[in-house]
Amino acid sequence: MTREMLKTLLEDFSDDSPLNYITIKDEPGASQPDVAEAAGGSYARNDLQPHGITENMLGADEDSGLVGMRFYRHPIFAVADAGDPGFKEIKRQSVVGEHHFMPEDWLPGAKSVISVFLPFSYATVEANKKDPIVPAIEWVYTRVDGQRFLLALGEKIRDALIAEGYRAVTPYTEDRYIMQTSKEAEPGTEHVPPYSTNWSERHVAVVTGLGTFGMSTNFISKAGCAGRLVSVVTDWDIEPDARDYDDWLGYCDRCGACIRKCRGQAHYTDRHGKDHEKCAAFIRMACENLAPRYGCGKCQSGLPCDYQPMRPKRIEN
Repeated sequence: MTREMLKTLLEDFSDDSPLNYITIKDEPGASQPDVAEAAGGSYARNDLQPHGITENMLGADEDSGLVGMRFYRHPIFAVADAGDPGFKEIKRQSVVGEHHFMPEDWLPGAKSVISVFLPFSYATVEANKKDPIVPAIEWVYTRVDGQRFLLALGEKIRDALIAEGYRAVTPYTEDRYIMQTSKEAEPGTEHVPPYSTNWSERHVAVVTGLGTFGMSTNFISKAGCAGRLVSVVTDWDIEPDARDYDDWLGYCDRCGACIRKCRGQAHYTDRHGKDHEKCAAFIRMACENLAPRYGCGKCQSGLPCDYQPMRPKRIEN
């Protein structure tokens, strides 16, 4: 495996996989994952079922004008040494917490962590700028139907590494992966606090050099903030990427646009953080007529950092 091979795999899969496009609802085979079936129940658990989405809800009506719409542009990636001290920083209580896994917890003998950012299509981002409250239909389809491609891409990278003789794990599709989306924890997951996870894709991506946080806790990658993340832990030993920032907000110029765009007033203006309950309540209201799909993305679209990071001037504390 080489970097160029991985780049080609990401680009080819994003162009060729039917999971990266809206298909016709109920079309035979249209909603079936093409590489992720091996993940079994864990894939399903982290895909759609927790949000009330079932197989026959995927896809769009033929006359909707949405069929064929692409979810994501070409992904980008960065690699960190699995022993990078930044992973220990994530375990600090002020960052994520002790419950956050280390790369070695996922894969004993891990050498590298690959973080991948999937930028939303330009059409999706531009559509979501039009209404300040209601998310664009393109955005919620990408968030829900596009989840299959996100997970499948992680599995594709994992399987390609295994085929090359390496060991690899995609945390997002593992049974051990836990994401608490409310205060009601499932039995056996109580050690992970509400609105937290044992593998934060955003924090991991910061360590790899792929990007940093913005003021609203969104992630600003080298391709901007409008997109999603997935990662792979592997024993592929490759030179890590250098970070061109030394701060968790290194790609943010503190302009506050993301905070002002949040109509749910879920973001704190005095410190880096978010009120998850306010965020969830606003999404339920805004997506009332879009159920069972959901999403918002107002703090990820219509910003100076939509498609590129911001290079801040020196900021005095």
